[in-house]
Amino acid sequence: MGGWAAAAAGLVLAFGAGSACAQTPEIVVTTPSEPLLIESVARGADGLILSSIHKARLVRVGADGALTPFGPEGRQAMFGLAADPARGVLWVASSPSPVDERADGPAELIQIDAATGAVRAAYAADGLEHAYGDVAVGPDGTVFVADSKGRRILALRPGAANPEPLAVLSGQGSPQGMAVSADGRWLVFANYRSGLHRIDLSEGYAARDFVSAPPPALPGPEGAELRGIDGLARHGDHIIAIQNGTRTHRVLRLTLNADWSAVTARDPLIEGPPLEEPTTGFVEGDALVFVSRSQWTDFGPDGRPTSAAPSPAVISRLSLTPETRP
Repeated sequence: MGGWAAAAAGLVLAFGAGSACAQTPEIVVTTPSEPLLIESVARGADGLILSSIHKARLVRVGADGALTPFGPEGRQAMFGLAADPARGVLWVASSPSPVDERADGPAELIQIDAATGAVRAAYAADGLEHAYGDVAVGPDGTVFVADSKGRRILALRPGAANPEPLAVLSGQGSPQGMAVSADGRWLVFANYRSGLHRIDLSEGYAARDFVSAPPPALPGPEGAELRGIDGLARHGDHIIAIQNGTRTHRVLRLTLNADWSAVTARDPLIEGPPLEEPTTGFVEGDALVFVSRSQWTDFGPDGRPTSAAPSPAVISRLSLTPETRP
């Protein structure tokens, strides 16, 4: 999640004054100048799908760039999106939010047909003290969802009746983006306040008690700031991280060791403008497609838009191939 998640975590880190962009991202989608608050993007069966927190809906991007409603109506704010093309579905986290005037029910993890938008299944949280945000899909089809308000990470295994707690975090917990290794053994998640943490999925799916025994943050290169990260996506053996909890917003390419227990290199792909409260994205080939401007800056503390015609939200594409960057 963007702006307010960092504020709720009490975190706006001032590390780094920023530098010139390593590259300029390509603009893929520019939304209309209206309050939408775009949180996430995924590839559907026929074009990109965007999640709108403020409008509490998904929209499909047409070939001409026009946005049309897609998927369920009458739900709450739409947050994280993740595609599972092997199974022809999209997963979206829907949660109550002060930015969405319909916020009156429990959070949901929703499975949607990627071609038609029809709801295949929905899994409601057990009460109102939960906020589902980021979503990730493992190679076996297991779906992981970050519950920032409940300070949990849940796992929905194929064939399971409901998501089950995979990790329960302490009072300092604010789980955000997640990335799963190609072999499905490791899950790395971002916690705003403390950085990146690893879960060994080969140990099964019994809930980890991270309240009494918090996992250590993954160490990184000396001086590398790994807190304030929101979105995560895997690119080969690397993790691409979107950092919006720091004063300078960044997209980072993180190199991990073989067992994903340490970050051995941190390469900023872009720093500062044109990033403006970037949130999440997905890897497609050798590029990151991501929300580079979300409109979080266009909403006030009361949850209402500060303008009826804010600057558009922007979806961008960023090359992840080193030789293409100057």
